[in-house]
Amino acid sequence: MSEQKPQTQRHIPVFGILLLFLGVVFLLQNFNILPWGLWQTLWRFWPVLIIIIGLSILLRRWNPWLVSTLVLVLLCACLGIAIWQYGPSSPAETAATSYSEPLGSLERAEIELDFTAGSLTVTSLPPTSSNFVEVKSEATYTNGDVRADFHRTGNKGRLRLSAEGKADTRWQVSFTRNIPLTIDVESAVSNTQLDLSELEVTELRMDVDVGNYTVKMPSSVGATYAYIKADVANLEVTIPEGVAAQLKADVDLGFLEVDRSRFPRKGDYYMSRDFESAENRVELEIDCDIARVQVK
Repeated sequence: MSEQKPQTQRHIPVFGILLLFLGVVFLLQNFNILPWGLWQTLWRFWPVLIIIIGLSILLRRWNPWLVSTLVLVLLCACLGIAIWQYGPSSPAETAATSYSEPLGSLERAEIELDFTAGSLTVTSLPPTSSNFVEVKSEATYTNGDVRADFHRTGNKGRLRLSAEGKADTRWQVSFTRNIPLTIDVESAVSNTQLDLSELEVTELRMDVDVGNYTVKMPSSVGATYAYIKADVANLEVTIPEGVAAQLKADVDLGFLEVDRSRFPRKGDYYMSRDFESAENRVELEIDCDIARVQVK
């Protein structure tokens, strides 16, 4: 009686192909070859992921290289169609707008930034500025102007900035460095740069998807708490020299790089040796799926 040879399970590297595809798109966007607003169109092709998973199950007995090539061709076709649909049929109009709010008697403020598709930059105003916030916005469509909702209650201010309509927008937002701030950022398909080094940010929360995000933490605030949730993103966090940090990171299907010379691992945390006694310190939590995360 002849022995039957066990059938070899052939694994199709679907997640590896997806990571390769996303990495190429991010790279082209970093060099301004593809616009960040393209994700708003590309995201509509999400059912293709279900098709890819189905193909990998049905064709798992086939040559894995042949199926992998088929999956890659399918993803590239989606990208090509998205680029074709994204391009305007007529010359794009650029609408520019600005907004500012005086500091007045404010002693603290809560800020919410709701931003989609484009480029967002957050910095600090000069120390002598009499304003609480200054915003400059440019959009490729006239319905992409910035919308500001601001309320004062005694010495406390609440500001929400959001984009009217859907557009490939460029925001430059600057805040006062003279009062404590809490900042909540919701962003998607964007290139976001937050330079908080000169701001008194006591709490930062970010919920971001599909994009390139760089964050520079405050340098002399005392204690700052930061929570960052990111999906399908390239995230880079910088802790200024002289600032201690405690990091807890949960990164799935991604890559985590931490400067262990500054933040050696201690149990579930990466922590500065002088974190408990440091005058300026950051408590940071990161929760990411399909992401590259760098903390330095």
